[in-house]
Amino acid sequence: MKKFFHNIVTSIVTFFTKVLSAIHRFFEKIATTKVFQAIARILHYIPNYLVKVIPYRQRKKIWGAIFVLPLLVGMIYFFLIPLFVSIRYSFNNVIIDQGIKLEFVGFKNYIYAFTEAATSAGSFTEILVEAIIDIVSDIPIILIFSLLVAVVLNSKFKGRAFVRAVFFMPVIFNSQAIDLAMTSATALEQTIQATTSDLFSQMFSFEDFLLNANIPLGGVTFLGNASAKIYDIISYSGVQILIFLSAIQSVPKHLYEAAKIEGATQYEMFWKITFPMVSPMMLTAAVYTIVDSFLTSPLVTFIAVYNTTDKIDSATLGRLTDFGVNAAMSWVFCLISMIIVALVLWLLSKAVFYYDE
Repeated sequence: MKKFFHNIVTSIVTFFTKVLSAIHRFFEKIATTKVFQAIARILHYIPNYLVKVIPYRQRKKIWGAIFVLPLLVGMIYFFLIPLFVSIRYSFNNVIIDQGIKLEFVGFKNYIYAFTEAATSAGSFTEILVEAIIDIVSDIPIILIFSLLVAVVLNSKFKGRAFVRAVFFMPVIFNSQAIDLAMTSATALEQTIQATTSDLFSQMFSFEDFLLNANIPLGGVTFLGNASAKIYDIISYSGVQILIFLSAIQSVPKHLYEAAKIEGATQYEMFWKITFPMVSPMMLTAAVYTIVDSFLTSPLVTFIAVYNTTDKIDSATLGRLTDFGVNAAMSWVFCLISMIIVALVLWLLSKAVFYYDE
C-alpha cells in the first residue's frame, strides 16, 4: 500500500514538472524573438534614461513621493475634508433643499445635544456618562488581564499555539459581519443563556464571597462589575495580548539568565524585568483599548440613529436638523475620547521605563 501511494505521488510530481518545463521553454522561445526584444527595449528606454539623467538621491525622493501620494490623497479626501465639514455642520443648521444650505446657529446644536436630545434608551448625557464610566473602569481591567495572559502564553507548554488562537478568536468574531450574524440568535438560545446565567448566579455569588472575605465595598463593586463583563473583557483583549506578547518576546534573554543566576524567583523577575520592559507598550495598548471601547459603546449607536424629525426644541434654540445635531454629538464624543487618551497617556508615562535610557 505504501509503495502504491508513493508511485502515485511520484507520477503526479513528474507530470507537473514536465508541464512547467514545457511552459518555461515556451516563454524562453518567445523572449528570444526579435519582436519581444524590441518591445523590451522600448519599455526599458524610459527607466534607463531616467537612471542616467536623475541622480540616485533624487530618484529615492521621487519614488518616496510616488508611494506616499495615494496615502496623502486618501487622508485629505476621506479624513481631512470630512473632518472640517463636520466642524462646520456642528455650528450650523443644515438644510437640504436643492443642495446643502447652512444657517449659522452657534452652539445651539451642542446645547440641544446636552439638554433635549433623548430616545427611549435614555438621553445623550446619560449615555455619554455611562460610556465614560465603562471606559475608565475597563482600561485597568483589560490591561492587567492582557498582560497576565501574555505572560502565560509566552511560557512553553503543550498546545500553546492553539491557546493563542483561542484568545485571538474574539477579535475575529467582533467583526461587523459576525456581530450581525450573532445578533440574529433565536429566542430559544437567548432563553437558555439567561437561564444558565441565573443558575450560576444562584449557585455562587461572587460579590457575597468578596464581602465575606472582608473586602472593602468599593473593591467588591469594582470586581463584581468586572466579573459580570468577563466575556466582553476577553473579547476586547485579543489585540492587547498580542501587543504585550510581542513586547515580552523582545526582552533580552540575558536579563532573565542573570536574574536566575542571582537566585531571583519568577515573581521577582516579573516585577523587576518583565513589567518595566513591557511598560512602554502599555501606552499603545491603552490607546487601542480606549478607542475600541468608545467605538463599541452604545454612544456610537445613539449618535448614528438619533434624528430630530418632528422634534421642536425650545424657542431659544429654534428648529434644528439631524446633520448639525449629529455632528455636534460626534465632536463631543471625539473631544472627550481625546481628553481620556491624553490623561491615560500622562498617567502611564509616569511609570514607563525605557531600556535605552
